[in-house]
Amino acid sequence: MNSETKPRWRIASAVTLGVLYGLALRIGFGWAPEHRIFEIISVAFLVGCPFSVGAVAVAIGAAEDRVSIGRQIQISIISISVFLVATYVTFLEGLICLVLAAPLFLVAAILGGLTAGYLHNLRYQSRSTLSVFAILPILIAPIEASIPHEPTEHSVTTSIQIDSPPEKVFRTLATVRDIREEELGFTFVHLIGLPKPLEAEMSCNGVGCTRTSRWEKDVWFQEVITEWKPSEAIRYRFIIPKGGIPREALDQHVEIGGAYFQLIDGGYEVFSTSGGGTNLSLTTSFRNKSLMNRYGAFWGRLVLNDFHRSILRLLKNRAEHDA
Repeated sequence: MNSETKPRWRIASAVTLGVLYGLALRIGFGWAPEHRIFEIISVAFLVGCPFSVGAVAVAIGAAEDRVSIGRQIQISIISISVFLVATYVTFLEGLICLVLAAPLFLVAAILGGLTAGYLHNLRYQSRSTLSVFAILPILIAPIEASIPHEPTEHSVTTSIQIDSPPEKVFRTLATVRDIREEELGFTFVHLIGLPKPLEAEMSCNGVGCTRTSRWEKDVWFQEVITEWKPSEAIRYRFIIPKGGIPREALDQHVEIGGAYFQLIDGGYEVFSTSGGGTNLSLTTSFRNKSLMNRYGAFWGRLVLNDFHRSILRLLKNRAEHDA
């Protein structure tokens, strides 16, 4: 084996072992969610796992006297990237979860790799050091689970200007049939796998009536009207019926009404503007029950804002066309 082949072989071996270690963690954390100790949506896994994957890979791959910072980052990025792809092809995670977790995973893996590389260059690395990196997520999990945790509620509001009077805009809100893909336009959330809406239909008009929304992949849920003010506002609370969201439609970690995220209520508000136009706003409130409140809330807001924009664009086009 020549001098150029050795480093490549060493990096390949380090990446392989780092990925296998990460997959073992993912399977282990995924087996016992009911214990509320080893949870996927937690600092222990979403930070601890990639940190340790990067650290373990660099510790194994750094056989020379000193390992450069560039090599540390290279091994870390390759390892966590292969790990993410591996979880997708083995059906451990879906595309939505991978996209949401990828930024955090990359940063944590690089930090882990730099930490391992620093200790290696100081001659502090040993088998015991490698063992600490390997069990770090398992040590963090019970500590994190023991900290009192309360769900948090968040609200997202998005608005759009429509060149149509409020009464005509209001008429487009309740029942929306035959939604075409081109009407929604490009959205990040649909690109990564969120089902697209197909139609929404009211059982009647007024408080107590039910609005049924149907999406792709056999997803459906209901919105019970709690406020009905013609040409002004519609507000509702969400009801997710059993079987309304098939398991294959959404990743279990981002499932609406699942273990981590729950839709609460929402609504439209219609305001007249100068020149006879309308300002239409859409609001959705959700409950974040995950251990990582801030990260979950950040992505929840981003996803809902993106989805709101596609719905408001659809309503704008229909209201202006009808006008």
